[in-house]
Amino acid sequence: MEIKIKKTLLILLFSVAFSQEEILLDKVSAVVGGKIVLLSDVVLAANALAAEQRINPTTNPNEYNNLLLKSSESMIEQLVIIKMAEVDSVEVLDKDIDRALERQIENIISQAGGKEEAEMALGRKISDFKRSYRDDMRGKLLAEKYTSSLTSGISITRGEVISFYNTFKDSIGPFPTLYKTRHLLLEIKPSEKSLQEALTKIQNIRNEIVNGLSFEEAAKKYSEDKQSGENGGNLGYVPRGTFVQEFDRAVFTLDPNVLSEPIKTQFGYHLIEVLQRSGEKVNARHILISANVSEEDKNLTYKKTASIVKEIKNKDDFILKVKEFSDDTTSGPKGGYMGMINLDQYQVKELVDVIKNISPNTPSAPVLTGFGYHIVWVDEKIEGGPASLDKNWLDLEQMALNQKKSDWYSNWIEEIKLKFYIKRNPLTYPQIKN
Repeated sequence: MEIKIKKTLLILLFSVAFSQEEILLDKVSAVVGGKIVLLSDVVLAANALAAEQRINPTTNPNEYNNLLLKSSESMIEQLVIIKMAEVDSVEVLDKDIDRALERQIENIISQAGGKEEAEMALGRKISDFKRSYRDDMRGKLLAEKYTSSLTSGISITRGEVISFYNTFKDSIGPFPTLYKTRHLLLEIKPSEKSLQEALTKIQNIRNEIVNGLSFEEAAKKYSEDKQSGENGGNLGYVPRGTFVQEFDRAVFTLDPNVLSEPIKTQFGYHLIEVLQRSGEKVNARHILISANVSEEDKNLTYKKTASIVKEIKNKDDFILKVKEFSDDTTSGPKGGYMGMINLDQYQVKELVDVIKNISPNTPSAPVLTGFGYHIVWVDEKIEGGPASLDKNWLDLEQMALNQKKSDWYSNWIEEIKLKFYIKRNPLTYPQIKN
């Protein structure tokens, strides 16, 4: 039995194979203090759960109906928590949002069986999904950070752990083998030479536009954002916070119909033109020239990673190097600690064999993944098996604590929801029986 703190956002993994009609975009599932929950988002979230639980919406409509209701209520709770977090000035970093989004996309592609299959399941290009889902990812991280802060003071007694074990021991399955793992990540970044080449190229494109080439034709001809480039660079009408910080700042400060100077973001250099802006929404178009990572950049990152490996003699050395060099802002402050990893469920396939075969308390050779080069360190390997108080005390303690936090959260969120105006509309969809 797996017991977890109640999730405040159902992450879209991939959708089951039945059509998402465009009319769904116009339907409102709920209103929370002036913010809306779209039925299309509820359906996508329910599809994610259906895919995870292998529930066919056509042959199991009642079970799917429950998933839709659960998804709608979870999204209502997310909006409530985000409003509370904003009042308390809780923030998340753009870099953390982008990293979480990249991991989410990797999970989608992995579970779907490839990029093309993932795009078919999503009903859109990966690049379009990445852009449109960014604000949802921000909300997810914000909600998680806020609820974590609320429950951080909850503790568990020895008696409560024993009581929990005695209550649930017949339904607690065997524990998997776990690896207490750390890593140091060096992202492969474009060199100054690559950045300068990209800047020169986009400046030349800007000159062509100034001298008469239309923005639309320039985007189709040059932009490396192929999804928007095919549409003349048009990004659609979107709310503030959809784009990365530098881009977002530009589209909400530029005068309409004025060609920007090159704007640098983590993706490269952009030329931006604002077509229309109204309040917290903007319609803009852009041309992207990426600062390409060269083989030389890749080799330099490898050599730097390898040199760090040679300097690591023990765990203290590893942790010091992580805090000095790692580009993973989530694990870095924790000495690179990634958690207790179950290799049967771990998503970064390139690291699975390394974690499984590396000797504990020794650094791995540099390992390349889509995130960059890693140095992996395993503190210890904990063999799995049937649950017992002696062998699995720490795990059972955490499970009991999670149960206690979950119970607290359930009571708290019900009280908090009473403080907000919430209107739930009937869920009208072919699989729903009202």
